[in-house]
Amino acid sequence: MAYEHIRITREDGIVTLAFNRPETRNAMTPAMGDEVVRAVEEIRGDAAARVLVLTGTGKAFSSGGDLSMIARDTGVSAESGAPSMQGSPRDFYLRYLSIRNLPIPTIAAINGHAIGAGLCIALACDLRVAVADAKMGMTFTKLGIHPGMGATYFLPRLIGTARACELFFTGRVFDAAEAERLGIVNRVAPREQFDAAVHGLAREIAAAAPIPVRMVKKAIYRGGEHTLDDMLDYESLNQGITFTTADAREGVTAIMEKREPKFSGR
Repeated sequence: MAYEHIRITREDGIVTLAFNRPETRNAMTPAMGDEVVRAVEEIRGDAAARVLVLTGTGKAFSSGGDLSMIARDTGVSAESGAPSMQGSPRDFYLRYLSIRNLPIPTIAAINGHAIGAGLCIALACDLRVAVADAKMGMTFTKLGIHPGMGATYFLPRLIGTARACELFFTGRVFDAAEAERLGIVNRVAPREQFDAAVHGLAREIAAAAPIPVRMVKKAIYRGGEHTLDDMLDYESLNQGITFTTADAREGVTAIMEKREPKFSGR
């Protein structure tokens, strides 16, 4: 499938979705969001996909919502050629947050600055790896607008209320080292080692048995909304299912034979 605003590549079960508007630091528009929705549906139908890496082309991950779009929608500019959210802000968010519908693990490879909605979409992923010189920020209040794109849902759950309040209220920009200290990103790597760090993590995930990995992802997010007893029932059901798979037999056999398992997804 051809795309204009994003780029999709595949290698050994690793699918990479890259925002592809480097001339705007990968600013987010409805047109790009529509392509993300299409790509998510394409990836959902790909039985070989084990993990998604979300990144940006050029020097930035994403600078957030397209500034000309924000200028038009706030009435600052009446430029006819500028993009608009084309509906409610919620509709705009849901285009990008469709990545949450993927059953496979997702990694945000923050290859450069991730600002505003750009940081939000990184938080919507399961894991985050940042290049050491990346800058990040929930800069919405600096623009005089309320955060969007799930910002007030994702950030407090990730780093706690008080720390999230500081970042939201000040709108300050911070570096990758602070993001790692706060727990916003899982790993930070120097630029010369960044691709290897991202793909090393992706390969580790892709090498694991895909059926339980998908089940675990669903269970983790389900656990935030259910009791321990509910989750014990859910885990028992899913573990029983995985006991019947060829991958479980392969995993146990591989341990007994002291070799790496080769999982087939069956």
